[in-house]
Amino acid sequence: RAIAVVAVLFFHTNVPGFSGGFVGVDVFFVISGFLITSIILQDIQQGTFSIARFYERRIRRIFPALFPVILFTLVVGAFLFDYQAFKGLGDSVAATTLFASNILFWRETGYFGASSQFKPLLHTWSLAVEEQFYIFFPLLLYFINRFLKSRYLPILLAAAALSFGISVWGLFHDHISPTFYLVPTRAWELLAGSMLALCGLPSPRSKPIREFLSLSGLALIVYSVSFYTEATLFPGHNALAPVLGAVMVISSGGETVLGRALSVKPLVFTGLISYSLYLWHWPLVAFAKYMMFREFHGYESAFIILVSFAASTLSYTYIERPFRGSKSLIPDRKHLFVLAGVVMMLASGVGLVIHVENGMAYRYPEANKIIPELVSDWSSRSLHGEILQASPSVIANPALCGDDKVTPSFVVWGDSHAASLAVCMDEKAKERKLSGYIVTYGSTPPMIGIEGVPIPGIARFNENVLTFIRDRPEIKTVFLAAAWSHYVGGGKGEFRKVSVTGRDGRPRLAILQEGLINTIDALHRSGRKVVFVSDVPTLVSDPVRLMYLTKRFPDVREYSDLLRLISPSLKAYDAENQQLIKVPEMNNITVLHPESLFFEHGGQAQFFTENRLLYSDSNHLSVFGSRYVASVFDEVFREMAALP
Repeated sequence: RAIAVVAVLFFHTNVPGFSGGFVGVDVFFVISGFLITSIILQDIQQGTFSIARFYERRIRRIFPALFPVILFTLVVGAFLFDYQAFKGLGDSVAATTLFASNILFWRETGYFGASSQFKPLLHTWSLAVEEQFYIFFPLLLYFINRFLKSRYLPILLAAAALSFGISVWGLFHDHISPTFYLVPTRAWELLAGSMLALCGLPSPRSKPIREFLSLSGLALIVYSVSFYTEATLFPGHNALAPVLGAVMVISSGGETVLGRALSVKPLVFTGLISYSLYLWHWPLVAFAKYMMFREFHGYESAFIILVSFAASTLSYTYIERPFRGSKSLIPDRKHLFVLAGVVMMLASGVGLVIHVENGMAYRYPEANKIIPELVSDWSSRSLHGEILQASPSVIANPALCGDDKVTPSFVVWGDSHAASLAVCMDEKAKERKLSGYIVTYGSTPPMIGIEGVPIPGIARFNENVLTFIRDRPEIKTVFLAAAWSHYVGGGKGEFRKVSVTGRDGRPRLAILQEGLINTIDALHRSGRKVVFVSDVPTLVSDPVRLMYLTKRFPDVREYSDLLRLISPSLKAYDAENQQLIKVPEMNNITVLHPESLFFEHGGQAQFFTENRLLYSDSNHLSVFGSRYVASVFDEVFREMAALP
């Protein structure tokens, strides 16, 4: 437990060497499966097993520490968050209380997404996975014991194999977020610990074997903690290292060098408070990240770690322990269940009220009102109610823009930056009585023959888009738009040629140039006109959150200073963008430069004009911003309208 929680804690506080510390959760899953299965099995064998008793234990273990953390996040969030973030916190509170937060976060965003870093209850997804798993697991063990002659191992082995297979399949079929968050793809990790408990195997008698198991298991965990990153495809096959490592360490027993090392008092104490430490550390991290616009400095990470240990020690001593043991608070089971039900209803009700009240913008009206005033109420993921993000596997009915009474004659192909142009394309198409398709997928550049990590399925998506275009001869023009500078600059994972297994040893720029050339050549061969849309500049910070905090905390000078410094310079923009833009220029492709409107006053890019924000975050255009760049497309749409 100590190893697992420290790995997670150091990962979240950006301690060097812990880039894969998120695997600590997988170690926790194995430990949980092992310990809880051992307890259930013992009760079944002694004839004392009951569902009521099992859930009483779970309530005493989970609830006392969890709900003070929820209360803490509500109080701090109400003081700190803008209405959008507070509404999201209300949703999180309701989902966490009902142990469904993994489903909420799956539907909202990925674990490593930028917006996820400001969700104080994001880490409760793992609690939801465990509690959902334990709804059915005790009943399954009881059923196997009573009706299948205690044949636990083959049934659980088959279930674990199926779960692992789904996990691997999900990663390579573009289902990264559900694979990360949901029970069917995580159950095999809990079952790994369960099967270890059900085997009833004593520690190996041979000391060298025990030492080998413990040190090899530790090595697997350390390897994944040290060398995995946010770009690692996970869980799937990459989760094998921490899961098998945990199984090996547990199976080796305590009479090893590692066992004695883990028995030192500081580590034992860290293991005892690990649950509270896991609960308390992330809200502190999330609130700090919400207020800051940079990575933590070393002393800041150390401070958060110390405060987390202090809070979890107090929580363990004065909240967790009094509810456990033979002299626990509320010893009567019925009273405990009633109290648990009341607390769940109250907490979920508070979350629901916050949602219904749209984040309670009236808390700080002067600060909150600037958000809808500055940024149009529109998401880059939808247009006229249609979802812009297509499916990577099937390009069936993409969103339409323009005049719906005419046959679509163009396609906007790219990622979320292409989707943020939808309002502009819609209005320009209507002006010329044209229609077109918006075919986009997040973090997916329109580059044929290129695959990506951690976003697999890029090659499949782009091949499907190309087929979609080829099958429709009425499509004459294709706009290629994407976060080009992000991909070149290394901010969007890794890329490789499809035919390459593992890492592609070539420079990133060469790989991306090849993919873009492949796309242009394929479109030219099919007789389509290609228009390359250069990307808009990326701001240093999120302007919406920064402007809210500037109003919310006017005495904090750093915010007002940063507000003047978040725009990139033309020189910095050119350094990244011009590397890839040479490809369409050399191929005689029409290149549009919306960024020219941002640097028209020289030096720094503007992000605010006519009392409106041009951006909805640090790099996506707002509705106003999308309309602002519309003039760049005038000539191309005039030519398109003149085509027969």
